[in-house]
Amino acid sequence: MQTTHETSHSIFSLSAPGAGRYPWVDYAKGIAIIFVVYRHVIYGLLYRGIEITPALMDANEMLYGFRMPLFFFLSGLFFASSVNRKGADNFLISKVNTLLYPYLLWAVIQLTMQLLFSEYTNSKRGIGNYIDILIHPRSMLQLWYLLALFNVSALYLFADHLLKLRPWMQLIIGAALLGMKPLAGEFSTLSDVMQYYIYFACGHQAARFFFQENVQRYLTSLPRLLILLPVFLAVQYYCMQHQDMNIYLFSALAVVGGIVVIMASMLLSKYNKLGFLKTIGHYSLYIYLLHVGIVFLLRMLLINTGISANVPLTTFLLVVGGIYLSLVAYRLMKRMGMQFIFKGPIREIPRKEGEKKMTFNNMLAL
Repeated sequence: MQTTHETSHSIFSLSAPGAGRYPWVDYAKGIAIIFVVYRHVIYGLLYRGIEITPALMDANEMLYGFRMPLFFFLSGLFFASSVNRKGADNFLISKVNTLLYPYLLWAVIQLTMQLLFSEYTNSKRGIGNYIDILIHPRSMLQLWYLLALFNVSALYLFADHLLKLRPWMQLIIGAALLGMKPLAGEFSTLSDVMQYYIYFACGHQAARFFFQENVQRYLTSLPRLLILLPVFLAVQYYCMQHQDMNIYLFSALAVVGGIVVIMASMLLSKYNKLGFLKTIGHYSLYIYLLHVGIVFLLRMLLINTGISANVPLTTFLLVVGGIYLSLVAYRLMKRMGMQFIFKGPIREIPRKEGEKKMTFNNMLAL
């Protein structure tokens, strides 16, 4: 049994459970989720009528283009190994439990809270908005990502497992969907799949060589990262100045930002530096779910105390507080037996004893 001190430490510390085989992935997710929270904080302040300094707005725009593609790329990178380990049926069940279920539950909760406290929120809602949960997830604020990743994962699994499409064929499908995105209009359930399928496919295609030792060594290089940084900054500045650019060019340039984050994450993991980023990444899904409500409460508190007059300080406090308190809230809820609000109840199908498992390389060859 844990002592009071041990219990307190497990809830409030910035340490995470033991990392898997590739701890750099948690570093990358940690960096990306910080960028996500930062953007939501900035726009939350804007909607409250608080003037944002040009430097903060520019930083927001420069960090915008590659953060969500990175999440889809990482998911695609581990698609084959996940299907190999779980089987196609259990892979889909796991996505229902960890993506679709929390999306539907939290979308209903969030929308209901917005209706009940409409005078205090930035978003004005009506009963008719419940249908948007299914057809226009972008109106569900940050939650859209969960449905988009579920839809992309499920569609990719269908094409891979049933249609037997090879990764390069999936890339062609992704490119075609990207070009057809304008046809989806405001139907963001479709448009998000069209926009992000290509990144998932890129991750799956990259997996065949990404984990080779020579590639890992090449990416874990500080001199190469330093050489790439000016290119990264130039690309992000160009994207900021040309937000109406061709969608294929935008998608290609987003890859540069993703590579920089991955290389930085590998270096941090190699030297075990800034471990709090790994912890944030480990809990990134729960931070994603919880941070909007927590930031909303913190923002009200800071506005009422007058601290919001100092916009950079307010932004910093909201980002740090939103992330840390989300982490603490999740641990408290888990300890209270409330895991059901984060993960669905569907049990995975037991694999038959002696069932032949495919090798990782064989899965990549599918």
